[in-house]
Amino acid sequence: MGSLEEELTCSVCRDIFSQSLPLPCGHSFCPACIREAWGTLGEGKVRFVCPQCQEEHGEVLCDCCPPEAEEGQPALAVKTCLKCEVSLCAEHLQPHLERPAYSTHLLVDPLGDLSQRRCPTHTEIFRYYCADERVYVCGDCLLEGGHVQHKVKALRQVEDDLKVILQTLLTKAEEKLKDGERMLKERENVDSTMADSQKKDETQVERLGSDLQLQVTKLVVALREITKKERQQVIERVHQDCSRVRDDMSQTLSIQHYLISLLAEPDPFLLIWAFQSDDTKLLADLNSPLFIPDVVSLDKKHILEDIESKYREFITSTLRCLSELKRELLTSPLSLDTNTAHPLLIIADDLRSVTRVKSRQTCPAHPERFDHWPQVLTVQTFSSGTHYWELEAEGFWDIGVCYRSIGRKGKDGNAFGNNKVSWSLTQQHDRKLAAWHNRRKTRLTHQMTGNRVAVALDYGAGTISFSEVGPSSHLTNLHTFSASFTQPVCLGFGLYKAELNSRISIVKV
Repeated sequence: MGSLEEELTCSVCRDIFSQSLPLPCGHSFCPACIREAWGTLGEGKVRFVCPQCQEEHGEVLCDCCPPEAEEGQPALAVKTCLKCEVSLCAEHLQPHLERPAYSTHLLVDPLGDLSQRRCPTHTEIFRYYCADERVYVCGDCLLEGGHVQHKVKALRQVEDDLKVILQTLLTKAEEKLKDGERMLKERENVDSTMADSQKKDETQVERLGSDLQLQVTKLVVALREITKKERQQVIERVHQDCSRVRDDMSQTLSIQHYLISLLAEPDPFLLIWAFQSDDTKLLADLNSPLFIPDVVSLDKKHILEDIESKYREFITSTLRCLSELKRELLTSPLSLDTNTAHPLLIIADDLRSVTRVKSRQTCPAHPERFDHWPQVLTVQTFSSGTHYWELEAEGFWDIGVCYRSIGRKGKDGNAFGNNKVSWSLTQQHDRKLAAWHNRRKTRLTHQMTGNRVAVALDYGAGTISFSEVGPSSHLTNLHTFSASFTQPVCLGFGLYKAELNSRISIVKV
């Protein structure tokens, strides 16, 4: 057991492994150390070296050259033929490279000691490999019959087979590296996009903060005005009351002075004449009650009603700001794919609007182009997240959300909403609306008053909502689809009736 354990112990890391495949020098290594050792060949080494004994094959003399080399320089071997069991210099190697008789000979780098390449039982050079027992065998091993039922191949054949396998694995490794590079590039693009998106989001949030501060300031100013106005009205009423009291007092003071004058009159004839001439009015004025103002108090109910009204306006404005920010944050970039556009559609240079025309345009053939229905898809696809878009649509139009795999050629089953892979909202020539999916039509009672349509996609929840965008960006839901998405989706536009000036534009929210 101790010998077996030692044999299955890696000579580098000293870990025990399951299979022992010793090198010609006799050392065994675990797969990880073997891979690491072979992986260092590019670091100034031209051939594999045993990590344990660092066995560098030194200078091996050519077995075919005379012992006395010219000018005292020995002829060095460049290859060893395992079949001839000789080491050959460049000159004596030529027959092995040129003559067909030597084509089956196995050439390796010069070996000074062939003992590790010989069968310990028969002392013959290993020329075969038993795949069943995973051991090298010589010709005598085969003659003894111990490997009759085994898969035994010549070393050259095993080498060729392994190189085919290794080439396949190398191709797979290269593809894996390319995939890694592509993913890294995509991640780098995402990093760049996220940085741009962060700046945009920060700008939008700062703008929202400014809008909210403005709304708060307006609310505070309005509340101050309400309380100030109410108190001003009370003060004006108090001033009016005081003025009326002063008028009554002035009249009474005038009567007082008149009565004092009458009392001081020494002529009885004049006294009697004056009193009798004004006695009725005098008594009426004195009997008239002094103006008594009502109790002064602030109408708190009226103030609260005004405050509540202003506060509701503030909440409405705040919600509108938040709704606008939400739409801006959820809006994903869109552009039209000209390769999918039907020849009866014209795409604008900015790739954000499409118009139906009467005459077919000259378009290059493309496997993704619609050839029957006047439809076009967007470049972008979406396989996660929540997204929002606003579109301006006129005439006879169809706005769809579909899988990119929707059919492009022919009539049957390729129109938006007429298959299992698309969901659409259609406005017909009479401005009536309908929702379509899998050839099923749902008539909608709502009739649009404008021409702006909102599309909201929640991929994870599996919902597609179509709404009309009204004044102040108010959304009126038209129809909501529920689905279990299994593929990435994109937007698609269909336009019919050129005489109705049918067109759709992607709006920058």
